[in-house]
Amino acid sequence: MNQHPVEFLRNMLEIYSPSGKEKKLASFLIAEFKDLGFEEVWIDRVGNLYGKIGGGPPRVLMCGHMDTVPGRVPVKIEDGRLYGRGAVDAKSSLAAMILAASDLSPYISNFGGEVIVACVVDEEGKARGIRNLIREGPEADYAIFGEPSGIENITFAYKGRLLLKIKCVTASGHVGAQHVLSNAIEKSFELWAGFKSVCEQQYKSPLGVFYSLTPTLIDIRSLRTMGGIPDICALKIDLRLPPTIKCEKAVRIVKEIIEGFRKKNLQPSTAIDLKIIDQVEPYVAKKDSLVIKSLVESILEETDKTARLIRKTGTGDMNIFGTHFNMPVATYGPGNSHLSHTPNEYIEISDYLKSVEIYKKAVEKIFKYHLEQTGK
Repeated sequence: MNQHPVEFLRNMLEIYSPSGKEKKLASFLIAEFKDLGFEEVWIDRVGNLYGKIGGGPPRVLMCGHMDTVPGRVPVKIEDGRLYGRGAVDAKSSLAAMILAASDLSPYISNFGGEVIVACVVDEEGKARGIRNLIREGPEADYAIFGEPSGIENITFAYKGRLLLKIKCVTASGHVGAQHVLSNAIEKSFELWAGFKSVCEQQYKSPLGVFYSLTPTLIDIRSLRTMGGIPDICALKIDLRLPPTIKCEKAVRIVKEIIEGFRKKNLQPSTAIDLKIIDQVEPYVAKKDSLVIKSLVESILEETDKTARLIRKTGTGDMNIFGTHFNMPVATYGPGNSHLSHTPNEYIEISDYLKSVEIYKKAVEKIFKYHLEQTGK
């Protein structure tokens, strides 16, 4: 086993970096980038770290994220597995990308091309990192995003997302008057039940969950005074969007559901307020792109398995980037995504090491096919 890649990832896992607290990991990576031969290293105004080797064209962006969800997981190696918060989502992908880019340096010196590794912040939060990369980051011709797809899979499609806050406000009063007053908590639950029912009855696709509009109630909070009927209740709903429903249409659907509920169930003194906290468009990459072709061939060479193209019901930075730029993109990385965000998060070390080679070969093939297609 090559100890450097394993120790490199282990050191990254030892640095706790939930969203908003990536600075220490970035400082560690700056020193590593320089030791690994990156020619240019810099940090942007939101904390994204970049390392560049060579000078395009073609220019390949390899993008992973430094942040994780909160919650520490003890870092250890056991039975060929490396445990730690971010082992799957997604420090293993980021580490493999960094090492693969470093290994590409001799190839780039001989044949040209440029590889940029972007270590972005806040992927698990409000995506400040990728949004700033789009505004101010380096230009690229192709992009690979590092997220757990599994060593033999390539993610080409993600659902979109609306994060909603719906607040119900009713007239306040004594609990003894519950027979004449509305309870904000009860009305909020009625609204949620109706919301979920409309999605299931009108927007559930026979093709499966990826093509369906799927809501999840992720938070509910109420304010009440002692002895009083609850008069304020706020729901937070995570609504996942299929490729056929863009954010603008999803907002219209949400407003129609709320208005329908208002007319049927609410007293004039009851108010409902909707706030869109965040929105991410669904995204489907072209399956015949040069990036996916290169990844498919590299996976076959390294694993002797035919790669499978998969759709995911979550969202990723590829959604935002791919929606903005018209370029070949894909998401790939080691790890079982079902272990993401869990207290038992681990990566199979053998898969992580294979992914370094797969990333490296894929970028070499992108360079090769780009030259064949463009002559430069």
